[in-house]
Amino acid sequence: MTDVYALLAKPMKEYVYKNSWPKLTKIQQASIRQIYASENNLILIAPTAQGKTEAAFLPAISTARDLRRGLRILYISPLIALINDQFKRIQDMCKDMDIPVTSWHGEANQSKKEKLFENPKGICLITPESLEAIFVNKGDQANKLFKGLDYVIVDEIHGFLSGNRGIQLKSLLMRLVKYTDNSPRFIGLSATIGDENYELAKNFFNNGRDTNILVDQSKNELVASISYIQEDNITDETTERILKFSEEGSMLVFPNSRKNVESLAVSLRKKVAEQKLPTEIFAHHSSVSKQRRKEIENFAKRRDSEKFIICATSTLELGIDIGSVYSICQYGSTYSVLSLAQRLGRSGRKTHKSILHQIATNPWDLVQALATISLYKQGSLDKIDQLEKPYDVFAHQVLSSLLEKNGLALDEYNNLFKILDFDISYEEFMKITNNMVKKGYIEKLENEYITGIETEKLMKMGSFYNQFIQADNFNVFNEKAKIGEIEKSIDLKKGDRIYLAGLVWKVESINLKTKKILVNRAEEGEAPDFASTRGGDISNEIREKMEEIISDRDKYSYNEKINSILDGLFVDKNEDGFYLINDKDGHGLRTFRGTRITRTIGLMANIKSSLGTFKVVDTSSTIIGKDVEKILTKIRKNPLRDEDIIAYLNKNPKQVASYLLANKYMDLVSDDLKIAYILRNLLDVEGANKFLKIN
Repeated sequence: MTDVYALLAKPMKEYVYKNSWPKLTKIQQASIRQIYASENNLILIAPTAQGKTEAAFLPAISTARDLRRGLRILYISPLIALINDQFKRIQDMCKDMDIPVTSWHGEANQSKKEKLFENPKGICLITPESLEAIFVNKGDQANKLFKGLDYVIVDEIHGFLSGNRGIQLKSLLMRLVKYTDNSPRFIGLSATIGDENYELAKNFFNNGRDTNILVDQSKNELVASISYIQEDNITDETTERILKFSEEGSMLVFPNSRKNVESLAVSLRKKVAEQKLPTEIFAHHSSVSKQRRKEIENFAKRRDSEKFIICATSTLELGIDIGSVYSICQYGSTYSVLSLAQRLGRSGRKTHKSILHQIATNPWDLVQALATISLYKQGSLDKIDQLEKPYDVFAHQVLSSLLEKNGLALDEYNNLFKILDFDISYEEFMKITNNMVKKGYIEKLENEYITGIETEKLMKMGSFYNQFIQADNFNVFNEKAKIGEIEKSIDLKKGDRIYLAGLVWKVESINLKTKKILVNRAEEGEAPDFASTRGGDISNEIREKMEEIISDRDKYSYNEKINSILDGLFVDKNEDGFYLINDKDGHGLRTFRGTRITRTIGLMANIKSSLGTFKVVDTSSTIIGKDVEKILTKIRKNPLRDEDIIAYLNKNPKQVASYLLANKYMDLVSDDLKIAYILRNLLDVEGANKFLKIN
């Protein structure tokens, strides 16, 4: 061990010694040293299996005040499964010290939660949504619970740097600090952030302390294979190829959608049975029952010497411990380099090699896959676009604050926009307030604001605490247990045969009142069309790399088949420097720019066109429509201003609504601010004008 080891409290040194650690990892040494050397927050970035959890908890437990006389450490995780996983590790760390460890989430033991309220002490592991629920329902007890905090640890912090859930957590952390006697230190944990996002990560913590970022730069060697299989649906060729890959060892397969997860798992299971292979096949995604997912995770953890294939969506992208996985298969390209990096981090614990088998299924999918792999190899992770003025989350936090305090006096309420610190002006705050009053979400009494009857409707089934738009689901059971869930929108009738949890089932009965479907095993069926989830906007970096790969064939050369496909996508620029195409899809402009820029140019084309029939094909960053060159000339000669776009959107409320489908609380926001949000976060007028060479 090192001199850093000597800094730890005696029980922590004994824990390390009893577990026969040969040495502390780089990130553990750096974290321990920094905890003792400064009072700053820390963000710890290191590859999977480098002991980031211990890097945070060993020094935190060592330096926290008496953990038996107050709640001193709050650990926040994006997933209940990750909390359950970490609970065992942290409890093991604390078992000889009589330090209580409490899990706090929707599935956790209620009596243990109440016990923590009565006598706060030790360590608590919680989700952002459960923290929100404490503020809303137990605001009067929050000070007693949180006042003694010394540390707040945020796991998988990269997942909170974008999107509404991250904005919500950032707000919750600010509200949390107001209940503490002494501002606690924050520690963030991540395997992948990317140096372009360091400042964004630092600014996530707003507790009056500076934030230091500690990075373990070590990286597994990447060994990648690229396969091209032209198909719209999973074929035998794909199934056979994946089985061949899996001969090397256990594998995670990421097919990007729940439907493809199910189709692939069932196809693999059939092939394994036909060929009598000793390979276990699983399907893991959000519609599979929690119990089944837990069984799969435990199987993988215990049987790392056995051959298995787990087909999964992003549910296994985060750091749930599933032991050692030999390789990763990516079916279809990832939407970001960060996502690819996260997935690759799940493999290579023993071999120190990240083995990737990439399967592309159409030409543009191939180019995007090649681009993300190329950027990953050169260490260029995506720059995360921070949401600007997230009015919907702000409005939600206003309601939450009113519930927390059982109403606010006028002067306190009028100051709320400063306290919540969303970079939202008083005028914008008042617009949102007036809209919520008008719609019945809040009421203005003589001397205070309180929540209204419409807010009560938002509270049903715990929905208020999260930013997720939850589907209306039916629970699927066989005679033994719950298998999973199916969206109500999926058209099912008795006798239908469906895939779920990697198996085939026949629907025996459907109870509309209880939302319960009973099934039995069957032989043949098909994967249901689960509600699609958009993977996210594609960055400029990926699109520009795609352009480079197609254009520079000397620099980017692959096998004969792939080179032929790439050559087929090449188009010369016109005299103005634009890629104008005319193929089976029609006439179009190919931008090779990110989703936001392409979306903006598509909108501009529809504003300038009398027909308004231009459509954006994001997979190829192409705007398709009649007389595209003519419309392009119109836009360049008479550029559109923000005011023109605002006027158009005001006349097209359906377009506004379609842009905001993923924003759960936008009904709280006035119409003009909805459009302002779209301009700031979903469009990029400046980037579009730069691409169009408009000064």
